Amino acid sequence: MHRRHFTMVLALAAGALNLPATAGSAAAPAAQPKPNVCLILADDLRPDGLHALGNSVVKTPHLDKLVQQGFIFRCAYTQGSNVPAVCVPSRTMIQTGQSYLHARRSAPTLAQTVKAAGFASIRSGKFGNNPNEMDKDFDRHLDGQTAEGHADNIIAFIQENAGKKPLFLYMAPHEPHDPQYAPSRYYPMYKPEDIPLPAAFLPYHPFNNGEMMVRDENTLPRPRTKESVTGKLARYYASTSYLDDQVGRIFGALKQAGQFDNTVFIVAGDNGLSLGEHGLLGKQNLYEFGGMHVPLVFAGPGIPKGETAALAYLMDIFPTICDLTGTPIPAGLDAKSLAPVIAGKASKVRACVFTAYRHVQRAIRDDRWKLIRYPQIDKTQLFDLQNDPHEMNDLAGKAEFADRIKELTALLEKSQKEYGDGCPLVVANPRNGAWSPEVKEPWVGPKAKREKQKKRS
Repeated sequence: MHRRHFTMVLALAAGALNLPATAGSAAAPAAQPKPNVCLILADDLRPDGLHALGNSVVKTPHLDKLVQQGFIFRCAYTQGSNVPAVCVPSRTMIQTGQSYLHARRSAPTLAQTVKAAGFASIRSGKFGNNPNEMDKDFDRHLDGQTAEGHADNIIAFIQENAGKKPLFLYMAPHEPHDPQYAPSRYYPMYKPEDIPLPAAFLPYHPFNNGEMMVRDENTLPRPRTKESVTGKLARYYASTSYLDDQVGRIFGALKQAGQFDNTVFIVAGDNGLSLGEHGLLGKQNLYEFGGMHVPLVFAGPGIPKGETAALAYLMDIFPTICDLTGTPIPAGLDAKSLAPVIAGKASKVRACVFTAYRHVQRAIRDDRWKLIRYPQIDKTQLFDLQNDPHEMNDLAGKAEFADRIKELTALLEKSQKEYGDGCPLVVANPRNGAWSPEVKEPWVGPKAKREKQKKRS
């Protein structure tokens, strides 16, 4: 079964990629039916957010089976955000295949593309902080409130449409986003005292990264404690297990309809999340276990089992879906298809990944090195991700790495030009970056200062 489907999908991809249809047989007939697609986009799912992705605590048996037979992109990222709600530009980039830093161009969206390709399509997911106007182009765009409600919507759609057209199923629930909702029976599954702290745990972040008091950061008191962080982790894992069970219901519906084995699955998070790493709690930072690093897994017919360290963006999902289903890729995308990496025809499609958060943080990483720049306080961090994956040893202050910093800074500037990012890496009057939990009001921008002055007057 898998060999036959692998040949079929490689043949479908061959037209768009000019790839030979290998895997032991000649090219498949031109009129092969498209496989279904099921995109599961969890909210705030960390790159280690599933048991099969390396988390020894969380229980996610349904998604684990998918991951264990699928292809994992270990170094996938959402590119960045110009607002604290990182999910908004992330979901928009998936829909458009374009950088959030670029002006919106006229290329068709993902919803328009799959509809034109003949898919019966549904998106069921949260409506808040989401590009709803774009998502209206799916045949159905619904809010189920909870993961169970979204699963109900998608299961009903499968039962109504299976076998009539290829299905495009997009589940984008709120879970495991704060406040980490789950029915009460899930919370006893995880005892805080049994949960280890993150490797890079700190009581508080040692300097002002420009976003110390945003909503996510205020969900626990400072300094962070073992008890408060492991309590939040327990709730996070409970919400993730609840989501996993609802995804399992969707798998069951596809199997009952005879469509599971003909479905390409994509599992991802819209953004990552710090849960105690470096003293942080949110997604408004550029650390690896922070806001932009996400899980990304492809599984199903034609997808070999394996994993890669090839650098990828979430927006690459759009053209990859096109390639894996024999759908033409619209012109004008910033995104790149990952199908050549999945098929073993290329080791990577990107030499580096550029990430950004508002006007206060910029980062660049290649296969090994990561540089983070904080322009507003004139601070640079350098990490050797090969030997320091949790970014616990900042090398920026060591003279022997001065040339490495210059190289990466030049690469960062080049990426900024490529994406039209006008944020300066150096400012005329940098602020004092000192910070501790006693600082109740870190520096704020001119607009916020004016608003505060108006209130006082």
